[in-house]
Amino acid sequence: MKIKKGDNVKILYGKDNGKQGVVLAISNGKVIVEGLNMYKKHVKGDGKDRKSEILTIAKPLDISKVMLVCPNCSKPTRVSLKRENGKVERICKKCGKVIEVIVKEKEVEKEEKKEVKKSTVKKVSKSKSKTKK
Repeated sequence: MKIKKGDNVKILYGKDNGKQGVVLAISNGKVIVEGLNMYKKHVKGDGKDRKSEILTIAKPLDISKVMLVCPNCSKPTRVSLKRENGKVERICKKCGKVIEVIVKEKEVEKEEKKEVKKSTVKKVSKSKSKTKK
């Protein structure tokens, strides 16, 4: 995915358009941005343990409504992905600089397993089998 947890994003549409914030969570094409898209929720108490109160919660935004802000050029930008040798680079479309390099853990584990297998393989000599004539 082109937007990740911890990225600084700008909101493009909605009541908070133009504001910037940090991504707290991503799930199912939705993004929760810290301090933005805040709504009030009225909670009714049960009279014993829970109190009646009004909570302020951050509601999720659709991922298409936010755009990544490049840490290098500080502009909202689209992101391209470049894949080489098991590494994925996120690249800013405006300045062309690398935002982040991602190394997939599965591929690193596979490489380690291949090295271990190569070192532990022993040559097996072929024994002649007796055949009846």
